[in-house]
Amino acid sequence: MRGMKAVLAVGVFLSFAGVAFAGKLENSSFEIDFGDRASLSMWGGYREAWGEAYQVNAGRANYVERALTGERFLLINVPPASWNGVWQQVSWGEKQPYLWEAFYQIKGGDLPDNCSTFMKVEFYDGHDIQLGSAVGEMRRTDTKGVWVRDSMKGVTPVGTAAIRFILIAGGNEGGEGILDRIYWDDADTVE
Repeated sequence: MRGMKAVLAVGVFLSFAGVAFAGKLENSSFEIDFGDRASLSMWGGYREAWGEAYQVNAGRANYVERALTGERFLLINVPPASWNGVWQQVSWGEKQPYLWEAFYQIKGGDLPDNCSTFMKVEFYDGHDIQLGSAVGEMRRTDTKGVWVRDSMKGVTPVGTAAIRFILIAGGNEGGEGILDRIYWDDADTVE
C-alpha cells in the first residue's frame, strides 16, 4: 500500500509539473522566487524585472485573494509616467510561429485612459540586436475579480534567433500611482 501511495504522489507531482512547465518559459506561474540564475531565461534575474514588478503571494496585503494556479502571481505597479514589468528571452527560429498566453486581473475600477497593461514580444537576431516587436491588446478594464485569458500569436521575422516575451504596464502620465491593481499569472508559450 505504501508503494501505491508513493506512485500516486509522483504521478500527481508530474501532472502538476506538466501543466506548469508545458511551454518554453521558466517559472511560468511565478511560483519560484525571483533571483539571479545561471541562464538568462528566468523572470526576475539579470534585470529581467524592471520598475515596480514583483512576485507576490495571494491574499496578502491588498493583493487579490487567489492565484490562477498555485499561491503566487506577478504584481505590476505603475508610478506616474513609468513603464514596469518582466521579460524572459528564449531561443527561437526565423519564420517560425509563436503563441503565448497569460492571464491578467485588474481590480479597483478601470485604469485611467493613459495607463494600460499588455503582452509584448520582441525579436532578436544571433547578435542580440532587436529586429522588431509586436504589442498585444492594451488592457484597462476592471475584470471584477476574474482571471482573464490573453494571448498573442504570429510568425517571427527573417533573422530571428530569440524572442523576448514581456508582461508590461505603464503610461500614467501625470496621474497618481496605480498600486496593487494589475496582476498577471500563468504566462507561457503554447506548443
